Amino acid sequence: MEDFAVVLSYDQIREKNYSFSAGQYFEVKIEYSDITPAEFQAKMGDFTQNLDSLFAESARLEGEIRKQLGGLKYEQ
Repeated sequence: MEDFAVVLSYDQIREKNYSFSAGQYFEVKIEYSDITPAEFQAKMGDFTQNLDSLFAESARLEGEIRKQLGGLKYEQ
């Protein structure tokens, strides 16, 4: 993915009815690739497995944060 900056004038923003939608200012190209239903299922399976792993890590980290916060001592 390329990093770039777009600088707009106030007039350009006004002309687009103050919209900051990317498609208003430059062409958005979507590349499609044909895949078989089996390939789609495999990709979705991989995505789901990755998401499940991330959710599990999130829950583990949440537990660790709660544990660490429970160990804090403070005086009022």
